[in-house]
Parts: sequence; C-alpha cells; structure tokens
Amino acid sequence: MLPQLERQYLSAKLAGARELLALASTDDDPIGQFQYEQLVRELETEISASQQAMSTAPAALAMFFGGRPVMGSQGIDAAFGSKAVEKFQALISQRFAAESFGPLSSKGPVPSKQQSAMMVTDVVRGSFGFVLQAADTAAEATEIVDLKSIVDKVADTISRVSAQDEALFESAAEEIDERQKSALTEFFKLLDDSGATLRIVEGERDFELKQDAVQRARSRVEGMSIRDHAIEVTGFIIGWTDYSARFELQPHDGSAVIQGLISSNVIEQVKAEGLAYYHTHAKAKLKKREVTARGRQAKMSYTLVGVESATAPENWESAPVQSRLTVA
Repeated sequence: MLPQLERQYLSAKLAGARELLALASTDDDPIGQFQYEQLVRELETEISASQQAMSTAPAALAMFFGGRPVMGSQGIDAAFGSKAVEKFQALISQRFAAESFGPLSSKGPVPSKQQSAMMVTDVVRGSFGFVLQAADTAAEATEIVDLKSIVDKVADTISRVSAQDEALFESAAEEIDERQKSALTEFFKLLDDSGATLRIVEGERDFELKQDAVQRARSRVEGMSIRDHAIEVTGFIIGWTDYSARFELQPHDGSAVIQGLISSNVIEQVKAEGLAYYHTHAKAKLKKREVTARGRQAKMSYTLVGVESATAPENWESAPVQSRLTVA
C-alpha cells in the first residue's frame, strides 16, 4: 500500500482507538482501558514507521477517479483508465526531460523516457483508481534531478492550475512550457469530456478536482498562449537563493531589475564549480516567457538557464535599486 494511504488508514484507526479509550476511562473499565492503551501505543508506533517509510519510498502517488467512468468501487472504464494513466505519465516524462536537459521542442521524441517510467502497482478503492510507482529502471536520483521531485511538481502544477485562486494558476503558468501545456490540455480534456473527477494523494499532498475544477483547469490551459525567447543580460546579481531557486539581476544598462527562477542545471553547475554569484557581476542567459490567458494582459517571467562571470562597466556604481520588475 502507498505509505501515504497507509498513514491515513492508521490515523483513522488511532482516532477510533482513542475514543474507545476515553469511553473505557469514563465507564471505569480497567481491562478495556488497558487494551485500548496498548492499541493506541501500537498504532502510534506504526504511524511513526509509516512516516519514515514516506521519506524513503520511491516516487509514487495514488490517483482516485470518480464520475461517469467509475462504477462505485467495482471498477473503471478500461479505455478511460488506460488513457488517463498514459496522459499522466506523459506529464511526468516531459517535466523530467525538460528539467534534465532543458526546454523541449514542441514536437518530437521525449529523451530519457525510460528513466521517468512509472508502473501501476496497485488499485485503490473509495472511488476507484491506481497507485503509480517508479519502475526499477527509473532514475530515482541523478546529479541534476530526481524523479520523486518531478512527480511532486506535476501534482503541484495540477493542483494550482485547477485552483480557484487566480494567483496560484498564474504562478503555475510560469513553469509550464508549450509541450507541457499540450499534455495538460489533453489530460484535462479527457477528464472533462468523460465527466470524471480526480483525487491525487502524493507525499503530504491530498487534493480533489471536482467537475468544476476540471472544467476551470481545462479552460485555463486551452486559453493559454506561451512564447519563449532566449536573451542575454549582463548585470549585477543582487539576489540569489538556492532553497527557493530564485534570482534578482540589476542590468548594467540601468533597466528594471529582473527576477525569476534559477534552473536546476544552473544550481547544480554553481554547486559543482564551488562558485557564489550573489553580489557579483555576471552574464546571464535567460529564458524570457510571455504567457497570455484569455482576456488578460500578458505576464512575463524569466528563468536563468546559464550564467558566467562578467566584469563591471567602468562607470558602474552599486546604487540603490530604482525600479523592479516583479515576476509572480
């Protein structure tokens, strides 16, 4: 069983055992009180062990489906189920490849698909769904990216794209490339056309997409327009945080400060070289993304995809920042 689901099951049993213990104490039942105290301790130990199992488990998640394709806990339409798993796997493979090797072309083969392969290892009931787990051939960890983090990011993207909060969708759009947009469109279209709902359990994440959330997500991704440009900017790095993978760059030409994400490749490169770019002059290779949603003004975002040291211009003075270009 998926460790997350096992912990939920044990937590429910623990809550019940504690209620019974409280009743035994109230009813002055020493034998019952002793038995339930033992049960509570055993369940607490098992929950602690399941928490440890979650931290060491391979990449995995559970997908529960509801709606028209599902007949209670009996089964799921075979054609829908196979397509849903296939399209979710495409999201994982594309995200893994993009973070390992850089942005993908809009068409063509996805590199290292076998390294991001997931297997259906169990079926889950409640509604009906599947447990997906990393295959033995998958790359649980490489120098650049690990599959567990990719599964987490895909689940997070699905959650934010379907959220009621528009700001969460906009933050997700910053990380979606054209190839991923196409895969998300196909995934949400399948759910919507099939009248399906979806619940995902992954890591500490547990969320459900009812039909209104599925329709909202589909409308958003179908209405997105994404344009990427490669640019180079030389300037002074005034902000750099590895833990959140974000940077701030003051261009030498005095234009607005650029903020954005640092690609995993750059973070690993900087660590391997033992360099620190904070408060240094650098030539930055940036991916500038323009995302336009239906009826909304275009939003710009930036990702640092390459960096090297640069010299300061002769007239450079480290002056206070006068203007700032904020990227959500």
